Amino acid sequence: MLHSKWRIRDLRNLFILPFPALKMKRMQFDSDGKLIGVDGQFVSKPSKKTNINKNLKTSASLEFLQKDSEEIEDIFEQSHWNLHSKTQALAPLKFSNNKTQEDIVAEVCNLIKNGTKIIFLHGTCGTGKSAIALNVARVLGKTSIVVPVKTLQKQYEDDYLKEKHIKKSNGQKMKIAMITGRDNHDSLILPGISCASQELPENIKITEKNSYKLREFYKENPFISNTNVPDIKALKRISIAPSNPYWSPIIPASIELKQLSDSKKRKYLGCDNREYIFYHRKPGCSYYDQHLAYFDADVTIFNSAKYKSELSIGRKPLTEIDVIDEADEFLDSLFEQDSLNLTLLSNALRQLMPEKQSVADEINEIIDLINLEEKNKKALGIDPSQIFHIKDTKILSVLNKLAKNQDLEAEILVDELNYSNKALEIAKNFESSLQDAYLTYKKEDDNIYANIVSTNLSAKVKELMNKTKALIFMSGTLHSSNVLKHIFGISDYKVVEAEILNQGAIEIIRTGKEFDCKYSNFSSNAHSREDYLLALSTSLEKSVLPTLIHVNAYKDLPSKDESLDFPNLTPSETLRAKQSEDKTGLSVSNFKKGLSSTLFSTKCSRGVDFPKQTCNSIIFTKYPNPNVQDTFWKILQKTHPEHYWEFYKDKAHREFLQRIFRALRSPDDHVYILSPDIRVLNSIRALQENTK
Repeated sequence: MLHSKWRIRDLRNLFILPFPALKMKRMQFDSDGKLIGVDGQFVSKPSKKTNINKNLKTSASLEFLQKDSEEIEDIFEQSHWNLHSKTQALAPLKFSNNKTQEDIVAEVCNLIKNGTKIIFLHGTCGTGKSAIALNVARVLGKTSIVVPVKTLQKQYEDDYLKEKHIKKSNGQKMKIAMITGRDNHDSLILPGISCASQELPENIKITEKNSYKLREFYKENPFISNTNVPDIKALKRISIAPSNPYWSPIIPASIELKQLSDSKKRKYLGCDNREYIFYHRKPGCSYYDQHLAYFDADVTIFNSAKYKSELSIGRKPLTEIDVIDEADEFLDSLFEQDSLNLTLLSNALRQLMPEKQSVADEINEIIDLINLEEKNKKALGIDPSQIFHIKDTKILSVLNKLAKNQDLEAEILVDELNYSNKALEIAKNFESSLQDAYLTYKKEDDNIYANIVSTNLSAKVKELMNKTKALIFMSGTLHSSNVLKHIFGISDYKVVEAEILNQGAIEIIRTGKEFDCKYSNFSSNAHSREDYLLALSTSLEKSVLPTLIHVNAYKDLPSKDESLDFPNLTPSETLRAKQSEDKTGLSVSNFKKGLSSTLFSTKCSRGVDFPKQTCNSIIFTKYPNPNVQDTFWKILQKTHPEHYWEFYKDKAHREFLQRIFRALRSPDDHVYILSPDIRVLNSIRALQENTK
C-alpha cells in the first residue's frame, strides 16, 4: 500500500520496488523524465541543457575577501600617487601639457574637497585614467567605478589585482571588487551550473509544471515546521528559496525577513538614502559573497548595465565618489529605450503572494490596467511605427504604481528573477522623466511589448546627481559644451585635462572605389548595393593585415547568397550568430594573439585595445552615424528640433574617433584606415589637418 504521506499527483515521481523486503525509494526525475536522484542523492549528471561551465567564479576568486597582509606603513608614501608592479614602485606618467598622473589626482581631489559636484576628466588613450581613478579613491575614500562592458571589468581585475596593485597609507593593498551578474558565478548546490539556473530554489518558476521540485524545496526549507505543502498558486518565494543555504537577499530595511534567522544581517545606506539589509547566510557562494564588497572593499567596479539597474532601484551603496569610465557613452545611454513585455509582466505579478491585502489589491489593479491596455491595442491594431505619449496610455499608471509602493517593491525584490523586477527597474529608471516619455507597441508571438523612450536627459542627469556625492566623468571623447548644456542640462562642472594629444599615426589607403554611402545615393540608384559590396571587398583586399572591420550595422555585410560573389566578406547571418555564441570574447582574443588575420565586429567600438602590430588596418563599413529610424531620434527631432542635429553630429564624431583609437594606444602605434564610404576618408583627412 502506498505510504499515506504521498499524494496521488506525486505518483509520477515515485518508484515502488516490487520486493517487500526492500525499502520504498523516492525517485527524482528531470524535466525530460530522466532519473537524476534517489532519496535526495544524485545518481547522474545534470542534463546537457544545464550547460555545465568550468569557468564560473567561486568565492576563492573574490580577492577582496582574502586575508589582509600585515600592516606596514609606507614611509615613502606620496599623498596623491601610489602604484606598484609586484615589488617595484611605478612613477606617474608625464603628459604633453607637462602635467603628471599625480598632478591630475591632486587637481581632482582638491576640486571635490572644495565642493565641486561634477568633474569631466579629459584624457586620450594612453592617459592611464584607470590608475588615476583608483588613486583618487585612495585619497577620498569608498568609490564606485563604472565601466561600459564586462571586458573592462576584467581588465581592471587583471591590471590591478594581478599585475599591479595600489597600497594604502597603512601599507595594505587596496581592496578592489567586481560586481557581476548571476550567470558568472558557480552554484554550490549544483556545481558547474551558474547561479542564474532555473533549477535553483531562488530562481525556479512557481508553476504547476515544477510542482514536484517546488514541494521538495518547500520541505527542505529549514524555517518551515508545517510540512503540509500549500497549493502551488499560494506558494511564495520566501517559502522555497531558503532551501538553498547560500541564498542571501538584499531588501529595504523597512521590510524585515524574520524567517532568515540563520543570517548575519548587515545594514548599509543605499544611493536613494534608504537603508538596506544584506541577509548574509552561509558563506561560500561567490554571487552572494560578492556583496560583502559593499562593506569591505575600497573600490567596487560595476559594468554599466548593472550599475544603472542598482542605481535606479536605489540598492547601490552610497559612496564618496562615483567614477564613470567612457563617460560620453554612459551619458548617451541614459536615453536608452526600454522594452516592457506587458503579457509577461501580468503573468509574473500573479506569481507574487504578498501577506498584506493592500499589496495584493495593488497588484490586481496593475494587472487590470495591463489587461485594459492589451485589449485596447488588440482592438485598434498594433502599428510599431505609431508613437504614443505615455499619458495617453495605461502604462503611466502601471509604472507609477510600481515605482511608488514600497511594500510592493519589497515583495518583488525577494523574488529576484521574477520578471516584475525588470518592470520595477524600468519604473524607477523613468520615474523622474515619465511625463516626457513616449511609447511604441509591437507584438511578437502572443506577447505585447511597450517600447518606452524619454528624451528628457536632463532629468536623468539630475537623478544621477541626487544619488551620488561627487561624479567624475572620464573619457577621451567628451561631449561638446553645447551638448552638455542643451541636451543634458549640465552647466556647473569643471574640466581637468590630462593627455590631450591623440596617440600614434594614421594613414589612408584608397582603393579608387569609394563613394558617399548616404542613404539617398542608394534610394536614387546613384549607386547600387553591388557597388558598395565591391568597394568593401576591395578595401579588405588592399588592407595591411591584421585588419579590424568595424561593422556599423549587420546589413552592411552581404547575405549568405551575396557572399558567394565576395568570399572575403563574412555574411551578416554568420557574424550575428558568431557574436551571439561568443560569450567570453574568444574572437577578439584570437585576433589579438594573431590566430586570425581579420576581425569583423559590431562590438569593438570601445573597451578593446589592439596596440602595435596586433592591428595594422581598420576598415569602417560606413561612417558611424546614428540610426535616424530609431524611436529616440524620431522623438528627439520632434521634441528638441533646435538641438537635434547638434547632438546627432556630436555623437557620430565621438563614435568615429573611438573606433580609430582602438589601434592607437601609444605614440609609436600606426594604423591604416580604409572604407567604401568616402565620408570616412574625408573625416580622417580633416583630423590629420587639425592635428598638424
